[in-house]
Formats: sequence, C-alpha cells, structure tokens
Amino acid sequence: MKFSLAFDMLENEYWYGGQIGDGVTMPVNASRTHTNNSVNGFGDQSTPFFVSNKGRYVWSEDGYIIKFDKGRVSAESDTAEIKLFDGFETLRGAYLAASKRHFPPDGNMPDELMFRIPQYCTWIELKRGQRQDGVMKYAKSIVDCGMPAGEIIIDDGWQKTFGNWEFKSLLFKNPKGMVDELHAMGFKVILWIVPFVSPKAPAFEYLKANNCLVRNADGSVAMRKWWDATSAVLDMSEPKAFKWFTDVCEGLMKKYGVDGFKQDAADNKFYKNDDLTAGGVSPNRQTELWMRSALRFPFNELRASWKAGGVGVAQRLGDKRHRWTEYGGIRGLIPNSLLLGLTGHPFSCPDMIGGGWAADFWKPQEFYDHELFIRWAECSTLMPMMQYSLSLWRLRNKKTAELCKNAAKFHLEFSDYIVKYAKSARTTGEPIVRYMEYSFPNEGMEEVKQQFMLGDDYLVAPVVDKGETFKNVKLPKGKWKRLASNEIYQGGQTIKAEAKIDELPIFELVKE
Repeated sequence: MKFSLAFDMLENEYWYGGQIGDGVTMPVNASRTHTNNSVNGFGDQSTPFFVSNKGRYVWSEDGYIIKFDKGRVSAESDTAEIKLFDGFETLRGAYLAASKRHFPPDGNMPDELMFRIPQYCTWIELKRGQRQDGVMKYAKSIVDCGMPAGEIIIDDGWQKTFGNWEFKSLLFKNPKGMVDELHAMGFKVILWIVPFVSPKAPAFEYLKANNCLVRNADGSVAMRKWWDATSAVLDMSEPKAFKWFTDVCEGLMKKYGVDGFKQDAADNKFYKNDDLTAGGVSPNRQTELWMRSALRFPFNELRASWKAGGVGVAQRLGDKRHRWTEYGGIRGLIPNSLLLGLTGHPFSCPDMIGGGWAADFWKPQEFYDHELFIRWAECSTLMPMMQYSLSLWRLRNKKTAELCKNAAKFHLEFSDYIVKYAKSARTTGEPIVRYMEYSFPNEGMEEVKQQFMLGDDYLVAPVVDKGETFKNVKLPKGKWKRLASNEIYQGGQTIKAEAKIDELPIFELVKE
C-alpha cells in the first residue's frame, strides 16, 4: 500500500529534520529544493521527523522519501502513514508537541562523567597500532600534563577479530591489570565494538546455526563489505543474537572491569530490504535495535541510529576530516549538533577535536593545521560533550598545545551547568545545544546556524573559518554580557565580535 502526503509551505516557513548529516543544509525554505530518503541507505543518525518554525511538523512511524521543491512538500512511503501536525505556533512548540507524542524521553542519560570531563579516544593517536603500552603512554600523557582523567576509549584493533571480542594477547599482555591501572588513574575504560562477525570468530558457527546472522534473500549468510572487512552481521531482531551480544559485553565488564562500549557501525546501508531476519525487520529497525542495546551500559556512544529521539544514549557526530569545510569538516559541527538536539538527541558529542579520519594524520606535525586544532577545541568546549584523540597537549607547538588544554579546563568550568541541562533533558526532551530560532522565535533567527544557545543563558559563537579574528554575532532582543570583558550589548542587532585565536565569543543573557 502506498502512503503519501503533500502540502504547501507557509510564508517565511523554514523546515529542519531528517538526516543529521544534512544539518549543514538546514533549514529548507520555499526558495530551495531538498530531498531526504529515510527508507534506507544512510549512515549516521536519521529520523522520520521534520519540524518548522511555524509550529508544524511531519512524522511517520517508518521511513519515507520527502521532497521540498520550492514551496511544495511531498512525501511517500510503502509502509506507514505520513502525517502533518499543525497549531503549535513556534519551532519550540512544535518540537515539544512532537516529542511528547512520538518520542518522549525515556528518563535515561549517559553517565554524568561523560558530560563533566572530556573524553579521550585512542584512535588517531594509535590508529591500527592499538596496544597496551601505547594506551598506557597515552593515558599517562593526559594526567602528566594536567588534563583531567575521564573516559578513555580504546578503539578498533584491541580485539582478536570481529566477533571475537577478546584482547589480542600479544599486544595486551595483561588487560585486567591495564584496566585496573587506568581506573587507579581516574579513568573509565570504554571498548570499541561493532555488530560484525568474521567467519574466523569462534562464535561464528554458533551464531549461524541459531539464525543470529542476517541472511540474504536466498537464505545464505549475508557477507557485507564495510570499511574494515567483509563480514557477517548480527541479526539484532533475533533474541538469541541480542542476548549473545549483550552477554559478550557484560562478560568483558566482569572479566576485565571495563566500563562501557563505543558501539560503532550498524548503519542501515549494511542491511538490505530483502534480507531474511528473525523479526522480518527493515534495515532501519536493525539500526534501532543496535542503538537500544546501548542502554544497558551507562558509558556508551553511538554514531549511527534510527528513530532514537528520546532515548538516553550518547550520540557522536559522524567522522570529520581535518578540514575547514561544511561537509565533513569543522563547519559541520554546530549545524549538525543543532539538528541532533532538535530531533530528540540532546546527549550529543562532536567528533574528535581536529577530525577523526586517521588518514589525515599520517603526515608530520608541521603539516597539521594548528589554527584548525585550536578553533575545533574552542568549538567543542561548550558542547554537551567534548572528545580528544590526537594528543594535542604533546604537540611541539606549545601555543597550540596550551590553548587546546585550556579548552578542556573551560569545559570543566561549565560542567555543572551542562549537567543540569542534561539531567533536565532526560525528562523534558529539550536540546542542550539549541538553534537561535528555537530559543528566540520570530526575531529573524531561522537561518542562524554557526552560533548556538547553550541552555537558556549562554550564546556561543565559535570561529569556524580559517584566518578569521572576528565573528559576526546575531544577538536576540534583550541585554547581553560578553563574558570575556563584561561589556554589555543591546540585543536585536548583529555585532562584529573580536575573536582572536585564543578567544571564544560567549554572551550571557542579562536577566532583569
């Protein structure tokens, strides 16, 4: 059965939603065209939700194709009705109505430490060479330079193979001792893990015999090519597979004392519509089940999810390049984080500071863009979470190292405020990082997406353009105090705020 929806945009209407990677293109108005396909084929976070500044929203229980064509909106689905809801006046009003009705917050949130202390991922530092001595050297460099110990993520390469989630004995001589030592230093220990299973894994035959692996339409085990290998894929709709995976994770926690998991992959592009699965589920549903398994672990991280609005897990933006670009670079951090919040994912983390593509860091330090490192750290410091990977505190360029360390200290100074809004979000569903239009409707803020509100009180305007030492900041009505100087500005205007390399423009709303 075909389901469809069609309507016209209202005057000065702007729409936001769909695929989080499209945050850089949001919002869509009557002068533009935009297509979003949430049926399958995308990675990262995706949602069947679009919301407008005129108090309207579109929702469906399953994926659909939606087209915005210069004022005309049309959507089609083969599986579920698509509805337009109206009458909520503002962007915030429509979002809160949709949240309450379709994706109410579940009352959960990741562990508070993930918001308070920066996270440290070994990926860029160690790349394919994950090993115990390298992890310990990395951890000691953090505390030795005065950085706070927080969550340390041991990334891809610690495991024997995909689906054999045991430490490589040649590279990790004493994993339990390593975890104990990291705990003694103040760290929580997180392991990278994916839903892929190599035929070489000891559990492969058990999983195959118990229909725990996704099968092709002809009944054979599906072997899917992904960025690291060609592997079988867990069928998370089979209760035995779901239990096997969570038992493996809980076994690692019991045996070694690890604290949680970075659950990578499960992008719906690794599944097909004609797959044979225990639950007869869609690719999107596989992605959703993988996401929901993370709720068992207070320390968690997802990079791909479907219909995860209201679910209390941490959502990291997709991997970014060491570039100044909107698509895949620093200029995507704010727009995509804003869209995460506006689609029901408040517990967000931008990608690793400086970028998360290992290939960008094979070159010597002198070829890195140090200005980019600093601006990236500044952009991340007042996000709900921030994550380091390359040991910027050990760079030979001392100025870069110091400024990147200072960003961590600044995050700590705001940690009580950030945690307050995280705790609120687990019951209200409200974003922590907010569009200006969300907080200040009808003031011409619809297309402002390179500055954001942190909660109700702080306007944050990071520099994300190379060579810029000023930032054009659009101040809403009211009075605003710049934190660095205590200077008071009258709102309702755009100002040119000085933003030298060591300055992050932050303005506090003066409450009268």
